[in-house]
Amino acid sequence: MKREATLKNWMLGISLIVLGVGMSSCTGTSDISWKEEVQLSDGSIIVVEREAIYVGGGDEWASNRGGGKIDKYRISYTSPDGSGNVIEWRSTKKSPQTYPELPLVFDLSAGRPTVFTLVAISSSDWVYSKYVYRQGAWVEEPLPEQFGQQATNLLFASKRDLPKLLTLAEKNRRNSAQHYRQAFKQIGPNRKVFIW
Repeated sequence: MKREATLKNWMLGISLIVLGVGMSSCTGTSDISWKEEVQLSDGSIIVVEREAIYVGGGDEWASNRGGGKIDKYRISYTSPDGSGNVIEWRSTKKSPQTYPELPLVFDLSAGRPTVFTLVAISSSDWVYSKYVYRQGAWVEEPLPEQFGQQATNLLFASKRDLPKLLTLAEKNRRNSAQHYRQAFKQIGPNRKVFIW
């Protein structure tokens, strides 16, 4: 009797390990990377490398069947000055629900890489942030409460089935879906936006 109980417990333990390994392999937590055409404010087009870095689990299991969520975003850009220097931006802020700030605009302002993001600060309030690359580091520049609008030029929409090179046309198609709020389609004119 004792031997049967030990064998049952042992088989149950192995089954749980196999189930855990199987579930972790289909959580959708693989990072996604792609190259993306970006039209700058001066009209020129460059290619940046993007990555959405995922982690498993989270409190969104009911709505996220993949079981993973984006933990960070990364953008890398090769300087056009011929130096071959790669400049990389990574998200640093997170919402109360632990989602990373979403990069919406990449531009070259006076030759300096600049990134604008949007992050939730509560369930309904979101804020834009601005980062400028200076002397080898990203520096956050405080935005005034109101500033000039600028259209989004980075992919913020679905990252499913991304091609290796996301063209402007394909990005515009993905970003233009009606269910995305205007706050994602442009930055400004207000630093703080109410979403819902």
